Amino acid sequence: MARAQSVLENTVSGSSADCQAECLRVLLVQRLERQGVEQPNMTGFLRELGKLLSAFPDMTPPAANAKLRYLGWTDVALDYQSMQLASVCLENQ
Repeated sequence: MARAQSVLENTVSGSSADCQAECLRVLLVQRLERQGVEQPNMTGFLRELGKLLSAFPDMTPPAANAKLRYLGWTDVALDYQSMQLASVCLENQ
């Protein structure tokens, strides 16, 4: 986790706010792809995740994964960092 944070800090340090937000979105998409979200389904997944995070802001990753499985996202396994990153990205939209 520390390495991911340092890479992220190096990526966005000294950048404009728009560039920082775009870098975070790119990082989120890359992480979600590694966790099972296919590119054609990304918009729908982010919409559902955004609904969950706005309704339950303190939701844990296991709880989020259970709700996402219930909604049909059975091949996705979110981790804590991806949920935090999604929360920041979706909040700024």
